[in-house]
Amino acid sequence: MALAALVMGGCVTTTPIYQWGGYESKLYAGYKDQTKMEELRVGLETHIAAMNASGQKVAPGLYAELGTLYLQSGDSVKARECTPVNVMHGRKAKGLMGAMIQNLERQESARAETIK
Repeated sequence: MALAALVMGGCVTTTPIYQWGGYESKLYAGYKDQTKMEELRVGLETHIAAMNASGQKVAPGLYAELGTLYLQSGDSVKARECTPVNVMHGRKAKGLMGAMIQNLERQESARAETIK
């Protein structure tokens, strides 16, 4: 019994792998009240900068979320900057980020055609 407790206790970690910076609560607040999406964007920017400055890993999907927020606000340049970073952070993000880049390119082509 004591051996089982020792073995199981060795698997428990007290420190999470990733720090999410209040992401869930800010995202929920943003879904309930669209005016809070700016607060989410600023929070993600601040949190990602802090993680990078301290050498910690940025939680999966945070770059994608930030890029999506930039895209929704019409800032395709910043949205595009988030995409290569996210692809480097995990294979699961490649499909999402590839689709996001394609959408950006289509929007930019459509704008260019409109201007002509």
